[in-house]
Amino acid sequence: MIEIYLLEALCALSDYGTLSSAAEHLHISQPALSRSMQKLEDLLDASLFDRTKNRITLNETGKMAAAMARRILESEEDMITAVRNYDSSLHTVSAGYCTPGPMMEMPLHLTQLYPKMKVSSEMENDEALLKGLRTGKYGFVILSHAYEDEDMVCIPCGSESLYFSLIPAHPAALFKDQGLTFSQMNGETFVMAGDIGVWRDLTMKMLPDSRFVLQESLEALSAVINASTLPAFASDLTIRLFRSREDNGRIFIRILDPEATMHYHCVILKKNQERYAKWITFLEER
Repeated sequence: MIEIYLLEALCALSDYGTLSSAAEHLHISQPALSRSMQKLEDLLDASLFDRTKNRITLNETGKMAAAMARRILESEEDMITAVRNYDSSLHTVSAGYCTPGPMMEMPLHLTQLYPKMKVSSEMENDEALLKGLRTGKYGFVILSHAYEDEDMVCIPCGSESLYFSLIPAHPAALFKDQGLTFSQMNGETFVMAGDIGVWRDLTMKMLPDSRFVLQESLEALSAVINASTLPAFASDLTIRLFRSREDNGRIFIRILDPEATMHYHCVILKKNQERYAKWITFLEER
């Protein structure tokens, strides 16, 4: 049986090209690496290297062996990830979100539906969310669009509409009852959270001539908003959840563009439908 460390050493030699560089990467001595490669050749009963006085390089067989070793190591990593994710799923409801709004609201319902489970939440881009769903990192993910896949179910789970947050003295505050479009506010300088998922790209796209003062924490964002006259953003969901925390009498004006409303969908692997039956029922009935 070939031990994993031998495959790791072969891949390191393939990546770094020389014994000295590979040994340094592996934190072992060059003689130790050389012995490992000789042992691997003996186990495979094949020559993997062209040897000169001061150098060894992979021959064609060695290159083929290194490619296979890399696939084996990737499979090993996939196994470790899958086992850890499965074990975690027995004790944790893990969800991935595309924006912070649902991530603030949905865990409150999940803790009620699964009182004996830990609830874990994080925000990522679509690619990472779907990869995490397939590998078992997430039990379900929330996307800003429908997603079709033969191995998944996709359930509409609400919407979120964006608002401008303005001080009453701002000229655009006169449009409180009518609403505003992005174009009407284009060119302003906004205070905005640094990590708001897909909302960030959307607002920057729809306000191409605007500047954005990004705040990396919600505490910093709140402090700047409360001390500033600059426009900011809110949503119907966050206003509902945190209206009591709003200071300085800011007003919220709905953005009229259709792009300012996200329609969320919960995506779950079909094989996990039974495990999340209560959650699916909750979403379908709300």
